Amino acid sequence: MARTLSDLLLSMLNATLILVALCLFLGWKLASTIEGVTTAFAENIHIVAPLKDEVQGVRGELTALRSELSSLRDNAILFDSATAQQISAALGKLDGLETKMQAAQTRIADLTEAPDELIQTAITTTADVAADRIIAIRGCVPGS
Repeated sequence: MARTLSDLLLSMLNATLILVALCLFLGWKLASTIEGVTTAFAENIHIVAPLKDEVQGVRGELTALRSELSSLRDNAILFDSATAQQISAALGKLDGLETKMQAAQTRIADLTEAPDELIQTAITTTADVAADRIIAIRGCVPGS
């Protein structure tokens, strides 16, 4: 009887050590994956920075185009009323385009200045996907 209890305790200790080793391995793999994701995001942020400068350049060109169209509209003596209306419509379109460019530049600036939000979102999404896979593997899919 003592031998059986001793073997049972030894088996429990071995199983516990195997589980601890498995948990440590999975934690190590998770940490390396998170490090890889962080590195990839840092590289992507460096790719986005020139895009920010390019958007700023396009906004400058739009401003120059607007000033040229405004000067043409102000010199309406040379054009008929239809041409003046077309210039005014073009200026309206430029306003909308500049608003969109401003929004894009703001979003790009937010990404380059605060990559922590991107990284946090990626980690949360990855954790959710991993949890879903583990639940699916166990066969315990919650009902919708």
